[in-house]
Formats: sequence, structure tokens, C-alpha cells
Amino acid sequence: MSHRHVVGVGPTGVGEETARQYYIFFGLIPFNEVDTLRMAGGLNGYAVESSYTFTDFLLMPILLPLTSTSRTVTVQK
Repeated sequence: MSHRHVVGVGPTGVGEETARQYYIFFGLIPFNEVDTLRMAGGLNGYAVESSYTFTDFLLMPILLPLTSTSRTVTVQK
């Protein structure tokens, strides 16, 4: 499952940056802040994709007993 948001004219192929967002209480409260604007590096056109990756599914057995989940946030520049 993924969500994609395009800002401005979209990515220009300069690169991408990835971060992991953690949530507690089964996704109700964000545990850390992922700053997509900082990850975009001041560009006017980029795309933000938030998704559950294979790594997130591997982390699930460890995080679920702690009522936590994770998602991967990727900014394509």
C-alpha cells in the first residue's frame, strides 16, 4: 500500500531520499517527525511517497508487541 503526492511539476530525476516514520498505539500517534520539505532540499518540484515496504513488514513482529508500526517515506527529487 502506498500514497503518492506530487508537489509542483514533480520530480526531475535529481535523486531521492528515504526515511522511516514510526507510530505508536497502532498508528494513532507519530513517534518521530519526518520532514519532507527538508528532504526535498528546497526544490519546487518533487514527489512524496509513503508506503509499507518489505522492511516494514519484517519489522512488524518486533514492533507490534510494543503497539508500534512503521512506514517508509521517500522523497523523489
